[in-house]
Amino acid sequence: MENEIRERSVEVDGMTLTLLHKDGKWVFPLVTYYQHGLGTPLCLALLAYVEDSNEFESETIITVNLPGAERSAGCQFIDTNNNGEEVLDWLMLYGLCTPTGRYAVSGFCKYPEVDFYQSERFMKQKELCDRYFNFVD
Repeated sequence: MENEIRERSVEVDGMTLTLLHKDGKWVFPLVTYYQHGLGTPLCLALLAYVEDSNEFESETIITVNLPGAERSAGCQFIDTNNNGEEVLDWLMLYGLCTPTGRYAVSGFCKYPEVDFYQSERFMKQKELCDRYFNFVD
């Protein structure tokens, strides 16, 4: 588990992007949206930066979409099943979310809910991604 904030800026296709350090890699948090669920559910994916090609590749999806689970606006469930419990600590270390204390259960897994909209850092990242990467009507 990382316990220190490490950031780095890179220029990709003329755009300066801030990368965060996670598990020995530099990642870009991509805020996007799931296709199904009430209120356009948030999706947070991490894209790993590939230094040699100055490009990104898919690393992981941090959130899990549970359309049948009730959640508040700006909230989403964290996929601790595929990313480990420590992913929640990483998100909080970088100030990307606040845990709500609520959980959703799917199958044998229990997923913690977080509030992304309480995070100024997340909202800035969302604004950047909405402007340059998300193509929503």
